[in-house]
Amino acid sequence: MATRRVKPKAHQIKTIDDANSALADIARLQIQLEQIDNEASIEIGKIKERAAKDGKPIRDQIEALGNSLATFGEYNKDELFGDKRTVTVSYGIFGFRKSTKIRVKKTTLELLQKLFQGDGIRIKEEVDREALKDWDESDLAQVDAAKVTEDNFFYEVDREAINQNLLNAKTA
Repeated sequence: MATRRVKPKAHQIKTIDDANSALADIARLQIQLEQIDNEASIEIGKIKERAAKDGKPIRDQIEALGNSLATFGEYNKDELFGDKRTVTVSYGIFGFRKSTKIRVKKTTLELLQKLFQGDGIRIKEEVDREALKDWDESDLAQVDAAKVTEDNFFYEVDREAINQNLLNAKTA
């Protein structure tokens, strides 16, 4: 059996009053959606809070067992590891990993610039589109860029007016 695609029917807006009415409808729907999202956020927050509370004893136990493993490994380092870095047991592995960290001070950046001409400094290079807006077309063409002008539709709802309208409707 062939499937049938159904396109949603768009509302016909024929007058400025229809457009105004559509904006009012959009605002009301946005308010409803925000209320739904806010209620969901509250529920999600409660669930996360409950999960954190319920999981705390388990997380604490995992941390304590991990600390005990670390203490055991440190205390028996020579005997357990010898020239290897990891011990494999039935339920997993444990061991030591070498890691090197670089400690920097507030003056490190300035000294790198001064003494090593910026070597060791990360700089992200990217096209500055805002600066290119001031360039003429021929210069843009030389760097494989071009200005593209678009006429994008937009709408903004007047939330104040909608809220006032809803308030007036409730008091009437």
